Amino acid sequence: MARRTTTLTRWLSFLILRERRRKNAVDAAAGRFVANKNETQVEYIQAAVSVALLLVQSLLVNNVTEKQRITMDNFAVEIDCCDDLNLGQDPENDGNLNRIIESVTGVEFLPSKSDDSLQANDAVQSDDLFRDIGTILHQFFCRGTKPRLPTTLSSSDEMDANEDDEDRQDDVDRPGAEKGRSKHSMRIAKKMFRGANISSLDEHLLSNGVPNNLCRLVIDLVRNEGNEATKFHSVEDVAEELMQMISKPALFLHERDADSEGQLNFGTTLYGRRNEAASFLRAASLVSLDMRETFVKQLVLVEGLPGAGKTHFVESLIRPCWGAEWIYIHAKFDIQSQPLSVVTSAFNRFFLNALAKRNEREYVARVTSYLQRNLSSSAIVTLCDLIPSLRILFPSILRRVVSDDDLPSQSGRNTDDEFASSSQMSRIRLHVLFRKLISAVCSVERPLVLFLDDLQWADDRSMELLSALLERDHLQELDDDHGTHCLFVGSFRSSEVNDNLHVCIDNFEQSTSVDVTRIHLGGLTRVESNIMLSEVLQLPTRLTCSLNDVVQRKTTGNPFHIITFMHSLVKDSILNYSLSDKRWIWDIDSVKTTSIDETVLELLVRKLIELPEKVVDALKVLSCLAPKVDDAIMKHLYTSSDSRRQFIECLDLAVGQNILEKNEDNKYSFVHDMLKQLAYSVMSEEEKGKQHFWIGMQLTANNSGDTDECNALVFSGADQINAAKSYGITEENLHIKFAELNLKAGKMSIDVSDFQSALTYLKEGVSFLHGWQAGHNYDLSLQLYESAALACYTNADIELMQKYLGILFGNAKCFEDKLHGYLVMIQAMLNHDKHVEATEKILFILEELGEVFSIEVTPKDVYMELVSTKKLLDKIPPEDVICGQRLTDKRIRWRLRFFDLLSCTLFISKPLAIYLTACRVVKLSIEYGFCSESAAGLQGYGWGVLSLQKDVEECIKWCRAGKRLVESLKAKQMIPRATLLLNYVSHWTEPVQASIECLKVNHRELVLIGDLSGSLSLNAMHFCRKVLLCGRNLLTAERECAALLQEIRQLRRHAAIPVINLINSHVSILKLIGSESDKKALFHLLDNSGINNQDELFRHAMSTKLPGPAQQVFFDRLLQAFWFKNYQEAAEYADKYGKCHQAMRFSDNFQTFYQGISAFRLARLNDDKAKEWIDIGKNALSSYQTWVKYSEWNWENKMLLLEAELHSCQGEMEMAKSKFQESIDSAQKHRFIHEEGLARELFGMFYNENGKKEEAKLQYAHARACYQKWGAFALADRLYDSEN
Repeated sequence: MARRTTTLTRWLSFLILRERRRKNAVDAAAGRFVANKNETQVEYIQAAVSVALLLVQSLLVNNVTEKQRITMDNFAVEIDCCDDLNLGQDPENDGNLNRIIESVTGVEFLPSKSDDSLQANDAVQSDDLFRDIGTILHQFFCRGTKPRLPTTLSSSDEMDANEDDEDRQDDVDRPGAEKGRSKHSMRIAKKMFRGANISSLDEHLLSNGVPNNLCRLVIDLVRNEGNEATKFHSVEDVAEELMQMISKPALFLHERDADSEGQLNFGTTLYGRRNEAASFLRAASLVSLDMRETFVKQLVLVEGLPGAGKTHFVESLIRPCWGAEWIYIHAKFDIQSQPLSVVTSAFNRFFLNALAKRNEREYVARVTSYLQRNLSSSAIVTLCDLIPSLRILFPSILRRVVSDDDLPSQSGRNTDDEFASSSQMSRIRLHVLFRKLISAVCSVERPLVLFLDDLQWADDRSMELLSALLERDHLQELDDDHGTHCLFVGSFRSSEVNDNLHVCIDNFEQSTSVDVTRIHLGGLTRVESNIMLSEVLQLPTRLTCSLNDVVQRKTTGNPFHIITFMHSLVKDSILNYSLSDKRWIWDIDSVKTTSIDETVLELLVRKLIELPEKVVDALKVLSCLAPKVDDAIMKHLYTSSDSRRQFIECLDLAVGQNILEKNEDNKYSFVHDMLKQLAYSVMSEEEKGKQHFWIGMQLTANNSGDTDECNALVFSGADQINAAKSYGITEENLHIKFAELNLKAGKMSIDVSDFQSALTYLKEGVSFLHGWQAGHNYDLSLQLYESAALACYTNADIELMQKYLGILFGNAKCFEDKLHGYLVMIQAMLNHDKHVEATEKILFILEELGEVFSIEVTPKDVYMELVSTKKLLDKIPPEDVICGQRLTDKRIRWRLRFFDLLSCTLFISKPLAIYLTACRVVKLSIEYGFCSESAAGLQGYGWGVLSLQKDVEECIKWCRAGKRLVESLKAKQMIPRATLLLNYVSHWTEPVQASIECLKVNHRELVLIGDLSGSLSLNAMHFCRKVLLCGRNLLTAERECAALLQEIRQLRRHAAIPVINLINSHVSILKLIGSESDKKALFHLLDNSGINNQDELFRHAMSTKLPGPAQQVFFDRLLQAFWFKNYQEAAEYADKYGKCHQAMRFSDNFQTFYQGISAFRLARLNDDKAKEWIDIGKNALSSYQTWVKYSEWNWENKMLLLEAELHSCQGEMEMAKSKFQESIDSAQKHRFIHEEGLARELFGMFYNENGKKEEAKLQYAHARACYQKWGAFALADRLYDSEN
């Protein structure tokens, strides 16, 4: 390709030739024009405008001024085309002709030689340059024809202004003026002639198919007259106008559709906001990247005054991304929104739409697979209750569990079991479910935008959910090294920020796990609003500038106010579409005098008032309902088809007036929440109350089904009745009915873990009772106060919970009617680590139930109770327990339930008494029948026989039976806890490494069922112990323990003891790694406890005087002393650990091992106590010789190492060497890399003590390699230093 040059006139001839050929081209087959006349004209104009812009730009580049006259001859066109094209002849080939026209790269300005010789008196006037440009453009657009206007009649605006101001004297002659004609008559003649010629010019342009905007451009250039706002002031103005037409030809060059004439269409274009959009897209780009190991969440907060266009801003930026596989979920809050319903409804709509699209089947299958892998059946059922459309994805799971006894949500009511378990469930479970759901929905290939709109109206529960979703999911990060591919977006009115939202935003900005981008949308600038009006009116910005100045002053650039004001101008016929001119015209003086009030409420009110009365009434009804109203609601509001049809007709009329919008699902909603607020505000307080009451009564009438639609109407009906009551509208004789309605709504909210909504409904239900009701309404009162106390507990409103419980306890007919209340009270105590108070209350309750029980027991008492229980169980095989008699006596069931709670309170304070409670539960179950609480009794009994009788087989047998029992009962709330207790003793018979993943999975299950009390903490502590002691890489173990520690702290903010125990384990790992500096950060997790180091932590544990925490602290000190070869200190802590012993723990096996090795090492150093130390070591060896029978995998290498040390102490060198090597081989075989390193180090010490330095060095080198592989770099460094 080569760059060729031709004259502008010649290039224009090519363009004219192409248009003529295309118009004359005949389709021989069809016998018609190939190209429509209008299409060829548009094609001609677009090509001409493109080159016209290049022409004007060449004038700017060459700094052409008004001192130079220009014509077509001053320009040459640069073309990229083949050398063989002859530009001097008309191409015969249409392809060559197209290449010439479409390959223009620029226009070159060629100055005239005569321009240099212009004298001052020959200088052109200042407007001549614009006139010359207009003349050239006229030739361009009119196929080479010049405009026919005498230059003598071309005058400027200044000339006209001067003429209008002159004194009109008829007798004064001017030189050159016609004799006998006055100045005034000459002026009139000139204006008439000029007007006639301009009109002729306009007609000539239009007849050549030149669009209106180009006509106006050419005429204004040729004439260059008019007011200062529309007059051209520079060549840049001309270039900008041509650029605007080229950039959006559909708006400025193409003819307007006939259907759109006379209608303002503001469309979906985002005007201005360039910097704000860049900030938003930056956050979106970070989410869409495959950023491994980057777990910072992206949150964009968009704020602004009402009408600033927050929703439009977000959707305008997200819409172009949809083609890039972005997923968009929009949840818009409303003043009348039910808590969480906005979020769940948004996800429900998303899945319904995805299921309806055939091209999304693979995506839906992937989401389903993820949820099935990561959630239990009961968790999936709960998720399906929250998001009904998910039921389509899991039909097999729902069929399997629909008959479960412990799934009351299927029947819409709580059983006694569910009431008890619900109090253990917290909002945390819901948060985990949504975390999993979001992880399933989004990926790096399909990132998600979750847009929470109008956060100023968001309920506390939804804000809490958002906060939880933005927290780091530490355990999920361990399993998945991908960041969260979800962009969280929130919008809110900056003028209506409530305290809760303000606190949440502060927390987000201070969080290290959230990257917050704040975007403030103010009013549009003058330039931005002018572009908006220009494109809506389809006129160049030069022509809309004066109108925009007025609109900008009146609306301060608020987009919604601009739109409303412009529509009002059309309504008042101040802004009109001229059919003759085919453009919008206006009277600027009338625009200036049109008033606009703050927030344009006056205009909106007038807009509503002008509607027919029936339409206004329909809008009032709509304003009392949820954001979107569908057929289901209308069917209950208007039961007859005629009334429903009339209501829909009114809504459709409002759609036509741009007040409502109707989506593809036939759901109606206001186009802006300001309109909904206005429709609501025009009603008086009394009218609002009556409207709500009528709606509530209509929705609740004949609504007795159990479908999703009927259940949704329960909530809506209760909301309406309660809203009417707040306005003083109600009916006293229906208050019991309204209390029952709120009780039903409250219980349904509890079923889906929405405790905040539950509390709202239940408080309203209580208020309708006007105090406790005896007689036939006693059961209603009992259920309301029970459920309200439960909802208060889960919402952490302890003061109100105690108030409700006080009323319940004071009015209950019998003790059994108080038990649900006591259950809630005790769970609240346990959640705040008030174990002593909880224990005292449980013992009181058991005594009232006929169980006098003492927790002050001796090991002998417990031993004898275990023996008597074993005699009973020996008569019953486990299969008979699992498939045998079931407990039906409710009073006995309550005893078992409170015994189970008692075991939780005793675990830390009096672990020995746990075995006594377990034995009592087993005996009651044998006598009356088995239930889910019986499983905890069986497992507690098994733990007892292990701790006091050392009977491993009996322990494992009944721990397994306990888990099988809850599985057979389908007691899903109990299965994770039963799994935990089995994992707690599984190391006796199964490889210890095998239980690590089981513990991690079980942790998730405990969180999902909401068991945040002792079970969750015990599972976490047991996990951290096992990852430390099983030989797992310490760097991995440290990350896992840190994640668990953070999560336990998040979930149990008031529980200090679990956090202290986990910190102890974490400190031990960090010491072995050698990360001393990292330890300081751990103590900050204790939240102003005054504990800043491990010594203070030790003293705090001792001050509790609880055996559990003290024993754990002693073990960590023992472990650290042992591995760093401080054997005397290790022996002391091993002894202290043993004195605290009341229950068999996983750490007991290792305390025995460390104590035995330390004793043998100390026997060599202290002749006076050698025999005593050797006896301690032999006792440890004896224990391992017994334990190895149950698990060679876990205990053999340790037993062999103890034997090696014993032989060494006894001087049996060859036997010692053999046992050292056997221990090393066993540790390798069973993957205990840390204990292989220990055996090699002790083997090296053995060689060193016997003078074999080279053999010792070899063993030390192997030991260092093992420690490094384990991640214990501090041990490897210490060993290296000791060698050198």
